[in-house]
Amino acid sequence: MPDLLFVYGTLRHGNANAMAAYLAAHAEFVTGGWFQGQMYQISDYPGVIASAQPGDRVYGEVYRLNDAQAVLAVLDDYEECSIQHTQPAEYHRVKTHILAMDGRVLGPVWIYLYQWPLVGKARIATGDFMQQALMT
Repeated sequence: MPDLLFVYGTLRHGNANAMAAYLAAHAEFVTGGWFQGQMYQISDYPGVIASAQPGDRVYGEVYRLNDAQAVLAVLDDYEECSIQHTQPAEYHRVKTHILAMDGRVLGPVWIYLYQWPLVGKARIATGDFMQQALMT
């Protein structure tokens, strides 16, 4: 099981919520990076989908999980994509590759991708939820 996780929204450093604190306590920051995708404002949190367009980037952070299986079980519950939640869930966790800010390709890396319809959801063109949060 991969022990790397890419986060792009409410789990990023600088968010004042219990799950961001949980991740910080159970993982080690590796690097900033980006995923080839598009970001949308879902509610007070973002959703990301993969994109085939090379210029579509979603910015975030890569963490090395201390105990991947245990931490991912907690985060799957937070993202409401664990088996006890109604399916299809809003998010699903998949393996991908992330381009680190220094140019390294990291992978496999876990990411939570959005899988519900995007009708009426505004795209966050910068691909950076933290920047968007500062602007609103």
